[in-house]
Amino acid sequence: PLHTSTMTTAQAPLDEPSCWLCLEEGQDTFGKPLVRNCSCRGSSGFAHISCIINFAESESKRAYMSGDMGDSLATFEVCPNCKQDYQNDVAYELSKAQVEFVEREFTGAQHGFLYTNALTCRLVLLNVKNESDRCEGEEVISKMLSTFEAMKHTEQHRSHLLHPDATKAFEGHANANIGTFYHKIGSDDGLRKAKFYFQKARSIFESEGDELGVMTINNLIDNVEAEISGDGRRCLTQAIEVGLELRKYQLFTKEFGADDNTTIEAGVQLALAMWKEFRTIEAERLLVKLIATSRRVHGMGHDCTQFSISALQRVKERRVFLKKDDEINVDKVYRVIRYTSDGERCVVQGPVSKVVYDPRSNRSEPSHDGAERTFEVGRANVVTSRGTPVVCTGLQKATHLNGKIGDRREFDEDTGRYTIHFEDETLKPVMVKPENIRVVFEL
Repeated sequence: PLHTSTMTTAQAPLDEPSCWLCLEEGQDTFGKPLVRNCSCRGSSGFAHISCIINFAESESKRAYMSGDMGDSLATFEVCPNCKQDYQNDVAYELSKAQVEFVEREFTGAQHGFLYTNALTCRLVLLNVKNESDRCEGEEVISKMLSTFEAMKHTEQHRSHLLHPDATKAFEGHANANIGTFYHKIGSDDGLRKAKFYFQKARSIFESEGDELGVMTINNLIDNVEAEISGDGRRCLTQAIEVGLELRKYQLFTKEFGADDNTTIEAGVQLALAMWKEFRTIEAERLLVKLIATSRRVHGMGHDCTQFSISALQRVKERRVFLKKDDEINVDKVYRVIRYTSDGERCVVQGPVSKVVYDPRSNRSEPSHDGAERTFEVGRANVVTSRGTPVVCTGLQKATHLNGKIGDRREFDEDTGRYTIHFEDETLKPVMVKPENIRVVFEL
């Protein structure tokens, strides 16, 4: 998963509908309520977990008997109504049931692909902050490794694969997921294990000629090594990261389609990489497009939509520094809200909380250094940060650039001017005085 969700499963409203499987209203025989956590909307899609499990088991047996290996376990992972992945606690419960089902119905190395697929799905949903889940994760990993070893000593499993040549590639991705599990734990031992399994995954990707997989794993290995050495998280140069994320987004769009939640989340990661490279206008326009797609396909409350909206809120912050007596205070960052007094003054908020990377959660979290306040300052005392969308105004010589928007990039100390990279790619970047640009709040 590209992010940790804080969303909860939707429960049936007061005028609750019936379970689409058993057609009963209210709780099941185990006292569990109707739930829904996919992309279904309105009154559709609600069901009892027990009913979903029974349906998934029945459909999996049917698909297996008919030789449709590609769909053998799909009903444990994808809602048959909206055709989208289950998420959060519904996905968590179904992944557990999926493993139990395969262990009960499909034994032996000839079913290794089914088993390792179920184990992998379970592993990525475990919460390493929960001691019980960490222990289960160790058991899952042990089962995955022993199953792969058994599969290497038999050729029978090949007849059961959707793509016979995909065995090594699947093992590579499984090792990558094992490495991610240990990376999230973040302990010294966890980091060493993460590096080991990432390296195993890289070797497999290299042997398979998976250039994108190698690039992704190399970045993960570099981050782990930086954390082991105590240097914190290492980041790719922004241009390389944008290139990597763009290739992933293009690949997912081709493989899964633009509406798939995996593709949308890859697009969000691309937008964030662009933003870090100070290509804010591109990032913001991409996020607006992704949010519209996610709302249409998955609904407003879906994790994918909320993740996209959260990213847009982050990208739309127009951050600035304040200047006093010609000295810029770079230690405190503020967000500019709007202009007043015909553009001569600015309303700002801050100082903005710093963002600190936490290797244990593998997420960036804000650190609160104090309460923010809102106040006005003169426009001349506001210094825009790199990547801020601006519009040119009041230019006397290059009048054709007035009204053109672009990202504020480098600052040249000798001339006291900013380099502006315009959204209109037919226009070359130009250097503009600070008094000839205004922050663009809405594109």
